[in-house]
Amino acid sequence: MRNIDWNQLASENVQEYEEWLREFCRIPGVSATGQGVDASVEFLTSRFKSLGADVEILRLDVANPAILVTFAASREEGGNHTLLFYDHYDVQPPEPLSEWQSDPFEPSVREGRMYARGVSDNKGDLISRMAAVHLVQQAGGLPCTVKFFLEGEEEIGSPNLSRFVDAYAPKLQADACIWESGSRDPNERLHLFLGLKGIAYVELSARVADVDLHSSYGAIVDAASNRLARAVASLRDEQGKVLIPGFYDQVIPPSAEVRRAVQAIPFESAKYRQTFGVSRFVRGKEGAGALAALLLEPSCTVCGFEAGYTGEGAKTVLPKEARAKVDFRLVPNQSPERVVERLRHHLEMEGYGDVQVRLLAGEEPHRTRLDDPFVQRVSQVAHDLTGREICLYPTHYGSGPMHPIADRLGVPIVSLGVSYWDSKAHAPNENIRLSDFKETVALMAGLIASFADSSGE
Repeated sequence: MRNIDWNQLASENVQEYEEWLREFCRIPGVSATGQGVDASVEFLTSRFKSLGADVEILRLDVANPAILVTFAASREEGGNHTLLFYDHYDVQPPEPLSEWQSDPFEPSVREGRMYARGVSDNKGDLISRMAAVHLVQQAGGLPCTVKFFLEGEEEIGSPNLSRFVDAYAPKLQADACIWESGSRDPNERLHLFLGLKGIAYVELSARVADVDLHSSYGAIVDAASNRLARAVASLRDEQGKVLIPGFYDQVIPPSAEVRRAVQAIPFESAKYRQTFGVSRFVRGKEGAGALAALLLEPSCTVCGFEAGYTGEGAKTVLPKEARAKVDFRLVPNQSPERVVERLRHHLEMEGYGDVQVRLLAGEEPHRTRLDDPFVQRVSQVAHDLTGREICLYPTHYGSGPMHPIADRLGVPIVSLGVSYWDSKAHAPNENIRLSDFKETVALMAGLIASFADSSGE
């Protein structure tokens, strides 16, 4: 299968694959509310079975179903090797709806881009891989076993993924894994990611009275908003350093190899600042320094704060309670449970022992070794099929459930996909460029074909 022009084959079939993507994007699949979850499972089950796959719906109590898809090798040369694709069928809620230029669940194509909730994260990736299997089948059959593990809770922190992996590990066994996402930067370089940061996403809450009070009582009653604001302010300084004692104790400093890899990645920080609409990064970091902080350092961010009255005009109220959502992005070898333990201790020592801490989502970090043969294989195939400059990231700045799959299955993982730097994942007007979708179909087909040669060596 070495002489097949995958780009040409993708071009000949891409209209059909785009229609698959439109159908999928019309199904909400919002895990936060449950809207469209069952319909998403039905769509994927039907579509994969139509391609000849064995499909098993995996169920656990109080969890959205996961789906295991298996395509048996149909050619002899690679039947002993298995490539696993991890994707998720759930998406973020579409709100705020007023900021969308078109219906988030009715895909719209404008100027070569498809707009829809989930088209970038992660439906475009999932369909591109499904399409790649179809392409390889047309070109003579699958030279290796291909599996898909599809979960429906990634956008709410994958609370049950570890349980799924533990329960079904023998069926998920593979030699290597392609993760859900990837992107192209403002200079059209293709980014490959070998890992993800971890996350501890917590809710902090304070309550000072049974009812809201007139704000004149502020002279003798400490408002919940005041109290929680001070507690939250104690978590980090203006330079981004987390002030929780013991927070950095577990951190493993990045190796020289990892630091060299990060330094080799071009990072036009001014372009990103312009896109974000920010005048400066924390500590005034630019270029390689900003990228190193983004990829290799843990962080603490107040994601939201709720208390009292925030409507039009004035209402003089002393809030009885206040809540804040805070996320900690973690690096090897930090764990969410340890961070929450140290957070509670810190609040108690600072005099905020009454502030309640609830862990809403926790994921451990993971990083595949840069020198793994599978990493080199994927990088070479990606360069050969796309002609793009490849940027190899030791880790991604985002988080996801990579650790349990890598740890329990013992597989190297590389992440690459359909997105580009302005895909607006999780935001209004989420989109992908259709040219990138077609390119990724060809790339994934080439990866499947090349994987038959060995399990990555």
